[in-house]
Amino acid sequence: MKAILLTAAAFLAFAGGLSAQNLPPDYLWEVGINGGASVITRPLGPTDPYQGTRTKIVADYSARLNYYPDPHWMLTADIGTRKWETYATWQLPVRFGQYLQPRDVSFLEAAHAITENVGINYVVPFYTKYSRVNSANLYFGATVGLVTTVNDGSSTFSTYKSPSDSGYKYMSSYHYSFGFGYSYGIQAGFTYYILPRLGVNIDLAMRYASVHTTDQNYRKQNDDFYLLYFPETIGVRWRF
Repeated sequence: MKAILLTAAAFLAFAGGLSAQNLPPDYLWEVGINGGASVITRPLGPTDPYQGTRTKIVADYSARLNYYPDPHWMLTADIGTRKWETYATWQLPVRFGQYLQPRDVSFLEAAHAITENVGINYVVPFYTKYSRVNSANLYFGATVGLVTTVNDGSSTFSTYKSPSDSGYKYMSSYHYSFGFGYSYGIQAGFTYYILPRLGVNIDLAMRYASVHTTDQNYRKQNDDFYLLYFPETIGVRWRF
């Protein structure tokens, strides 16, 4: 009987060791990329005619690095880029006693709006049914960082080409200058791990950006602008 009990105890210990070895280790680091869409509000600060009145949805890309000091907390850093542009319709002046027809004008705030942010998120982890394997994470938190706008400060003029002044030149595109500033905001997301190391992610954010430029065309009138932008992206994560 004693021999049977010792054999059973040894078997259980061996089986327990195998079971523990089958569980993946705790992954503290995570890298990933995201891509999707974002939109902006009109840039307040510049004079009204140069703010634009409408926007378009544009592509938004970012790379992420996450660190989990605790299952319920995530420290994150990301770098992202997107295009900021607004549009308006300008009423052209009177020429030869008649109003010229309105024309669309574009305002390029940033050919590339590059952000570098760090943040902290509270994490709600989910586990598989019969073990402590982390299968998904729901998170939400805040972020702060820097923003650089890459732009050339140029203006494009087009010809009216219609009566009553077919040769009239008007500004059809206005580019803000290179700028630098800061951003902050909030975000929420969800990551589901289809493999122990590999996950798919969805991320929603709202961020405020304040940028200072040096306006090459209208002195200080359009030197500073601020806006909100709303990245909505999907991506992949790799844990290690």
